[in-house]
Amino acid sequence: MIKKNIRLRDFWILLLAFVISRLIVISLGIRMNIGPLYAYWQYLDLETLRHHLLRGVWFDHAQPPVFNLFLGLMLKVFGSRSLLAFAVSFKIISLINGLLLMSIVRKITHSPFLPLLLSLAYLLSPATLIYECELFYTSFISLLLLISVYFLIRIPGKSSWSNTIGFFLPLVLLGLTRSVYHILWLSAVAGVFLFYFRTKPVFYKILTAGILSLLLLGSWYIKNKILFDKLSVSTWIGMTLARNVFHDNEIKDSSRIEAYGSFSRISLYKKFIDPQFEKKFEGLNDRDLLQEMKNDSFINENNVNYIPVSDLYQKASLARIRSKPMAYLENVLQSAIIYFTPATIYSLALDRAAKIRTYDLVYSFNLSHFARGKQQRRIALTVSAIPKLLIYAFVFFIIIRQALRIRSISCWNVFILLTIGFVFAISSLFEHYENMRFRFETEPLFLILAAQAISILRTRRNRYIKEQPE
Repeated sequence: MIKKNIRLRDFWILLLAFVISRLIVISLGIRMNIGPLYAYWQYLDLETLRHHLLRGVWFDHAQPPVFNLFLGLMLKVFGSRSLLAFAVSFKIISLINGLLLMSIVRKITHSPFLPLLLSLAYLLSPATLIYECELFYTSFISLLLLISVYFLIRIPGKSSWSNTIGFFLPLVLLGLTRSVYHILWLSAVAGVFLFYFRTKPVFYKILTAGILSLLLLGSWYIKNKILFDKLSVSTWIGMTLARNVFHDNEIKDSSRIEAYGSFSRISLYKKFIDPQFEKKFEGLNDRDLLQEMKNDSFINENNVNYIPVSDLYQKASLARIRSKPMAYLENVLQSAIIYFTPATIYSLALDRAAKIRTYDLVYSFNLSHFARGKQQRRIALTVSAIPKLLIYAFVFFIIIRQALRIRSISCWNVFILLTIGFVFAISSLFEHYENMRFRFETEPLFLILAAQAISILRTRRNRYIKEQPE
């Protein structure tokens, strides 16, 4: 009864803190706006989302389908009230993330205070407050990761089909929402857990669910191979890589595609594109595949001509890496540092972060609020990354040392370490100045590790106290 009352008390404290904090944020003018729906590269034309959703998603070569499906369904169901529906649904997602985090930490630590404390730390963080007001998939990715962990920690105690499917299905949705969660990552997860559970009754369920998950996710890769001759869920990889490879490297030779900024208007690349390339796509989905602009005034990055453009950027990027590997590694190092900077440094979060400047400075150690000019900003970014880098290193050290000491590691920690490590590596190699947001998507997973690290240290401290002579 006492435990039940504590859980109920924690729930009400979390809910009260959530409601009060969100009312304060709204009063400060931090609210969701509909602008991203028109402007963001990842989203289809508004006319497509509203009236040709399935056709638009099917012929989308640039992005996995799930989030565009979500946007389109919300627009169809709520119409003129879609903005309110988006705002409410994103806040609900944040609250569910907090509740899932609290439930998971309670189950794996049995601590009376850590579940509530870490859930509040997540829900009240400036990044959570800001990203839930951004019409983007950041908090949705966190939700899928938490759902997977929630069911994974149940598998050792109850190796049922429901728990196995509950673990794998969100992973498939991740791969169909965000291209970072590549089919190779899902293959690695499935392979690792087949080995982990090789002597357990759940092995054949893992094998079956893993194969079906790979087939389901892989079907989108095959669709893109058939339609666009690209075995991927996103054809932007070349342009994305170029942003990191050629960062701070000005190319003046206009005959080379790398002299132009990637993700520019398609007309800028006209001389690099075979005019016959788009002919075979005429009549399939002209609005999304052939038009240069979408929603009248925003770049349509789903134009089919970005496929050969991205290929050219990829070719140029690989040539640059081969010729000047140290320059590329220097940019990778910069990206690796940016990974640990406060998530509120993300360019699309700056305006909102400025409205809670003092809170963000204290909570996130976001020194970029003081920066003036490019050089000062670089210094601020580097210094701001130090606390998070040290905390991550310390928590990883405690968890890995404990696993080596007892010669055992939980299945959820295997998944968390694999996922965070994969996201860190991919985002550092391919992205520039966005991967602090990639890290924040996995922040709830890190908090699960942190809870265990704190529990390990408390246990050792208590044991040391008991062993001291009176």
